[in-house]
Amino acid sequence: MELTNEEILTASSVNQSLFDTQGSSALEDYFLDKSVRGDKLVPGARDVLTDIFKSCVHSEQMLSLTPTKPVKVSDIYLSKEQINAQTPGNLLHTFFTNVRPAKKVLEDQLTQILRKYGTPKPNKNKYSKAGKEQHQGKVVSTKRPITKPPTKEKSVLNSVRTALSEKKTVLKPKSPEKSRPDEKDVEKSPAKKTEVPEEKYLTLEGFHKFAVDRAKQDIRSVWRAILACGYDLHFERCTCIDTRHAQKACRKWGLEMDVALVQYINRLCRHLAITPARLHPHEVYLDPSDIADPRVACLLNVPVESLRLRFALLQSLNNTLESFFLPLVELRQTQTYQNSIAALLCEAKGLIFYDTKVTVMNRVLNATVQRTADHAAPEITLDPLEIVGGEIRSSENTYFCQAARQLSCVPSSQLCVKLASGGDPTYAFNIRFTGEEVHGTSGSFRHFLWQVCKELQSSALSLLLPCPSAAANRNKGKYILTPCPISYAEEQLLHFFGQLLGIAIRADVPLPLDLLGSFWKGLVGESLDLEQDLQEADVLTYNYVKKFENVSDETELEALCAEISSQHHSGESPDSPSRPYCTFTYITMTGEEVELCQGGRNLTVSWENKDVYARAVRSLRLRELQNAECMTAVRAGLSSIIPLQLLTMLIPIEMELRTCGLPYINLEFLKAHTMYQVGLMETDQHIEFFWTALEMFTQEELCKFIKFACNQERIPFTCPCKDGGPDTAHVPPYPMKIAPPDGAAGQPDSRYIRVETCMFMVKLPQYTSLDVMLEKLRYAIHYREDPLSG
Repeated sequence: MELTNEEILTASSVNQSLFDTQGSSALEDYFLDKSVRGDKLVPGARDVLTDIFKSCVHSEQMLSLTPTKPVKVSDIYLSKEQINAQTPGNLLHTFFTNVRPAKKVLEDQLTQILRKYGTPKPNKNKYSKAGKEQHQGKVVSTKRPITKPPTKEKSVLNSVRTALSEKKTVLKPKSPEKSRPDEKDVEKSPAKKTEVPEEKYLTLEGFHKFAVDRAKQDIRSVWRAILACGYDLHFERCTCIDTRHAQKACRKWGLEMDVALVQYINRLCRHLAITPARLHPHEVYLDPSDIADPRVACLLNVPVESLRLRFALLQSLNNTLESFFLPLVELRQTQTYQNSIAALLCEAKGLIFYDTKVTVMNRVLNATVQRTADHAAPEITLDPLEIVGGEIRSSENTYFCQAARQLSCVPSSQLCVKLASGGDPTYAFNIRFTGEEVHGTSGSFRHFLWQVCKELQSSALSLLLPCPSAAANRNKGKYILTPCPISYAEEQLLHFFGQLLGIAIRADVPLPLDLLGSFWKGLVGESLDLEQDLQEADVLTYNYVKKFENVSDETELEALCAEISSQHHSGESPDSPSRPYCTFTYITMTGEEVELCQGGRNLTVSWENKDVYARAVRSLRLRELQNAECMTAVRAGLSSIIPLQLLTMLIPIEMELRTCGLPYINLEFLKAHTMYQVGLMETDQHIEFFWTALEMFTQEELCKFIKFACNQERIPFTCPCKDGGPDTAHVPPYPMKIAPPDGAAGQPDSRYIRVETCMFMVKLPQYTSLDVMLEKLRYAIHYREDPLSG
């Protein structure tokens, strides 16, 4: 395939920070220690420079029309013309181009290098025509050898020389004594030509010596040259040598590997708190711990240069999609027209970075705002006394049901607000608590969402059901939609549940919900996996089905049926009639026994129909997981708040991230998004005590601290400021603010920590020791009396 220069994908291979000549000495010391020890190169640097040196010969051999034998490194002698040749793959030319001082011509630089580090030309006899046949491994200058003139031309030249000599004799008839000096001059003239300095060649030893000396003078230029040749700080190749190698590497990639790379990049960007657009290919590096993730296991044996080249391709693709393509695609045609661009885009959604999807999604959400600043926000009045003590007497008294009743008469368009941003965000509705005075709206709104999620995952409401696999210590704490016929009232509650999901997305408040992956698959419209989803949701049923599928004969089947029948009737009274065989019935997730087919209670499982029975049990569980009736109600509520076609771009795990965030606190991210007010500084002693104490906390304690400080258990793991813009607003509740306590000064160790949840502000006394700081923090998060003090 022929490619023009404009079509070839290129990525900057030089770290721009290395061009800064005013860099810190610590960085230069690090670079020097990483490459040179004493007067010798470290093994990694020596291997890289050896590869760069040999690339000059390999590039010549690639252009040769005749096959060549392998060349020993000790037999390589490179001339200035060879080094300066701009042939594809000649990394030595790239190295010297980047290592040379500014405003100095490369040819002059090479001349000086060869004069100081070069080796004289080897014995000419070794490079005669016969010698080359014996020593084909040696590489010398690429100059064309001087050949003898043809016989005819030789005779003409001889006649001219004879005529000139006779003419000279006639014109200058001198005595023999005076003519002798001229003869001596003629004899001396060839001797003068032999005094011209011999041409020198660069060997590997000389190249290594030059690199060591240059590193001691200017280590930055050496590393700039190494990076320009396609190596990283780990001395591993990170870019392909030329276009031919790049095309060969790209042919080995498939859709599964691309999706795995996108998942890895998403996780890496979350860790670095940047967008993939700001990630440099040099920063893509797989650790052994990354390979342990089954989602990226297929990238195990992929070379680093191929990995980074593929990332550069995906990065370019996503930039184009985000800027030009995605805003023009009508995503509502995904299910209607199977050959539409939207349908094809949905099939390739695994190639799109999470940040690219969220950026497009946020643009659409801000463009579909229905309630403007002229309209007042709906207000919900809640009675906290109904849930005092943590026990709810009736489901009607829950915050969830109180809010559903009051918002049932509010048009859903009034809940469609712009994305929350800045210090005074706009939310779908305001919360007012009876008998309590709350300043601001953010703290009470976040507390309401936290309490509602707590109610949904409790026995107070029957909308969610604990995952059946929890009985086998798998997916403990996860929930699914309760699989049972629903009434009109329950349908309205599920509709409101879907609205809350959309409201949380627009508010950018991660919900502390732990829902199984099958729920998110149903929400984005993906089909369930017959094996994986059943195993995740109900591992006991999965193992039960496998037993029937794996029986080898009728005797084994009879023993299995007898075992299951005895277990099934072990709790019955001794007088009840026993049934020694299995029938076409099974227990639902809600504990009800149902027939798998018409007349199933009277149909016995036999060797002939055991596979039918296994498929019937599997189908029952999958129908319960899909729970089409309940999922339709939830999607209907969600579609009233956000355009449902946006979900076609998201995979299930991305929908969960967008709605519920991450269930843990990244302390480094929180520290980077913290402001210090009223003269406080990060270097103050009590501030250092504060961060040290938080580092000693468990994740459970950190979540309790976040709940104490801003009234939400989870905080966003990303922020628009990662785009690098100086004026980008933070996503609420960021940034966290640390301020001194209110009131007159007193004994700091006797004071308590107070917060303003609406502003995410912690008022921290100047405690005198780390132990006091730990004690006061733990007291605050475990025994807070007024969580709505803000």
